[in-house]
Amino acid sequence: MKNYQKKSVFLILFGLLLNIHIIHSQTNNDVNIYNWFDKTVGKDNLDLNNGTPHINPYRTIGDSHLYLINKYEIGKINYEGQKYYEVKLKYDIYRDILVLNPYGESENIGINLIQNKVESFTVQDKNFVKIDKKIETVPELTSGYYEESKIAPGFTFYIKHHKDLQKTVLENGVFYTFKESNSFFIDLKNNISVIKGKNDIIKLFPEQKKQINGFYLMNRELQKSDLNQFMKNLMKYISNSLSIQTK
Repeated sequence: MKNYQKKSVFLILFGLLLNIHIIHSQTNNDVNIYNWFDKTVGKDNLDLNNGTPHINPYRTIGDSHLYLINKYEIGKINYEGQKYYEVKLKYDIYRDILVLNPYGESENIGINLIQNKVESFTVQDKNFVKIDKKIETVPELTSGYYEESKIAPGFTFYIKHHKDLQKTVLENGVFYTFKESNSFFIDLKNNISVIKGKNDIIKLFPEQKKQINGFYLMNRELQKSDLNQFMKNLMKYISNSLSIQTK
């Protein structure tokens, strides 16, 4: 009798969750259901918790570091087709490694997630996707994680975050500094181009040459202080200008 009651309760709970899934919006419901599932089965037993221990062997100078952000941030990840929300992530952009801080563990502990199992992730409102494309005409587009900004239908902008390593030998040992060295790409209707400068952008949008030159002229300070944001703003500006011209 007790087993029958347990099964009945389980079926009622399952039916309730199914109804919630149908009635409510998919985005909010996905978050709630996945979080409920994670807590129910135990986050320490999730398939996400596999990989090699994360080790940072580099002694750095000053505030230099090899990460996108030098601390764990709450984010979400699509791993082997499963969505995980409210997980603590840190992105090592020098070695292109996504690091997970396991639930309930000290932030001194990290797991290097297996790259070919990571489909996408979000951290600090930046959306990243894994790209495996190999294009002979664009050798700069290597496999790895790319920040993705969908500007308009058929128009996507990508940033490959990376840092270069510089070694310095001092009296008390060897130290390292990391300098940001990102690459930019535009995907126009499934044709990907590398962007190394203003001329590459003008080649893609020749009818926007005047507007592009004007944007560079008016946003020189932002270009110097935050090139990533400058490029994102430029892509949106070009898209908006194109929309106005086609009306």
